[in-house]
Amino acid sequence: MATVSMTKGAELAGVSKGTVSKALKSGRLSYAEKTDNGYLIDTSELFRVFPPKQKETVDESRLDTPDGNRETLINSGGLQREIELLREQLQDRDGVVSDLRQRLDKSEEERREAQARVIGLLTGPEAAESKRGFFGRLFGRSDD
Repeated sequence: MATVSMTKGAELAGVSKGTVSKALKSGRLSYAEKTDNGYLIDTSELFRVFPPKQKETVDESRLDTPDGNRETLINSGGLQREIELLREQLQDRDGVVSDLRQRLDKSEEERREAQARVIGLLTGPEAAESKRGFFGRLFGRSDD
């Protein structure tokens, strides 16, 4: 199996040399051989304790994208226009919904007024009888 120095191991694992040293001293990381120049660490043992360093992060990959990519600019311009159109459609729909709500409220009000008129017509004759006084109803006399 391959062995590396403590400095090279720290570089491969993406940690500091001090972190590797502390792991060796605490016994969390074992070494293959101790020489006059330092420790030789088995790579499989190193990667058991410290996962290998990632080669590229997301931010670095974004930096690799060329700034002058014309196709991207065209697509982003098209997307911006599409967003504007969708916003306009949304505003139109909001207007339609508002108008329909007003119409529904007005229709409900008209329905209640018509219902009140119908009830008034149906209860009209009874209202005339109730104008007689108590004694008039009792003895069957009318107030007229």
